[in-house]
Amino acid sequence: MAGIDSTIGGRIEKGRRRKGWHQRDLAERIGRSESWVSQVERGVIALDSVGLAERIAQVLGLAVDYVLAFDVRYAGAAVIAQSSRSHLLSPPSPRATAPDPESSEIVRRRTFTLGSLAGLTGAVAGLSPDAQAQVSRPAGGAVDQATVDELRSIGASYRRSYKSFPASTLVPVAHGQLQLVTSLKPKTQPARLRNSLLAHMVEMASLAAVLLSLDLGDQEQADAYMDLGFRIAKEIGSAELSALILAGRAFGTSYGGDPEGGLDYALAAVEAAKRGASVRMRAWTNAVASEMYSSTGDEYGFRSSMEASRTLLSGSMDDERWGGIAWFDLSKADAYEGSDLARLGRFDEALPSLDQALVRLSPEMLRHRCTAFISRAEAHAGAGHVEQACEDGHAALDLVEQVQHRGTLRRVTDLHRTLRDNKTAGTRSLSEHLIDTRTLLKAIGSAA
Repeated sequence: MAGIDSTIGGRIEKGRRRKGWHQRDLAERIGRSESWVSQVERGVIALDSVGLAERIAQVLGLAVDYVLAFDVRYAGAAVIAQSSRSHLLSPPSPRATAPDPESSEIVRRRTFTLGSLAGLTGAVAGLSPDAQAQVSRPAGGAVDQATVDELRSIGASYRRSYKSFPASTLVPVAHGQLQLVTSLKPKTQPARLRNSLLAHMVEMASLAAVLLSLDLGDQEQADAYMDLGFRIAKEIGSAELSALILAGRAFGTSYGGDPEGGLDYALAAVEAAKRGASVRMRAWTNAVASEMYSSTGDEYGFRSSMEASRTLLSGSMDDERWGGIAWFDLSKADAYEGSDLARLGRFDEALPSLDQALVRLSPEMLRHRCTAFISRAEAHAGAGHVEQACEDGHAALDLVEQVQHRGTLRRVTDLHRTLRDNKTAGTRSLSEHLIDTRTLLKAIGSAA
């Protein structure tokens, strides 16, 4: 870890010097002491908070994954993930028999193969020295509670990172966590530790699945992770995680060409959430249902579900139980509502909601802003505002290049096809930007 800490510290120091700042200047902007900045820059102490890394990256104008040295920490895995269909990334077949997490050797060899185990190596390197000693011990024996708590905390950071980190960085990270937990033989652990480890597996499987489906366009592998996650969620009786997986299934099914099937999954997620999920999860599953209703043209269903979501968000929260990816709040509800209205053809009504969403969404929520921009571009196009649609299309593509969200790239492509007959300077510029973005993502995808 010392090498990683020194690399991170050096990058922060270099970014600070480029700004012409003293250590006290950076310290004031991030709410830490000058001494703390000095120790981090020298690699004496670790930068172990994703939230703080995001703040440092923002004030220095750097990418978060660069500040955290993910290119070094997960060097082997990052290359693997740049092609989502690489033979090295091999989750279970969607039709395979349910794997037994207790049979770690079988699972590691057949279910979670990352070639050289780069993902597992990176996952262990990300732990504290005490936790590394725990997970690196000879097979057998109980893992201590502190190590399990650290794993869950790391997992929560990775789920929050979905809002801004590129897919090629996060897929191998999630995969490495799955390997690591599998190697700990969860079913041999005491009941409380066992269920916590298995819940961590579900959260990491869902993160990998969402990235593979919505960002990297690999629905088959995404389904495999979803299958694994849903089996484990049911085994441990988690309403929170069952609802998470079912809602994730809704997106893949609907945008895979079966909107009615997507609605079925969304409504199943709503029902699962009612059986004991957190308030925020219940709110989010209703928002997912609103999107699925709008995809089938059911305006009444959309409005009812969106109202239920907003009502839940207005009440008291129990966020220590939140198991979802990234976050869901009123800014996201605005984005869902505006996108749903545009999907229903109510373009003028959609624009104020999307305007409000883009004001409310924080700058680091790159993925959420990306989808909000393309939704507003579609609403502008539907309302006949060609130049505004092109402007928002450019904004969406700028973010696609950062987070590799290929779903948005497809939507911008469709948008351009509806606008290109106008032959304006804006549509020509959008065409050029599309070509540049496709070329960039193709280069990323072929680098493995």
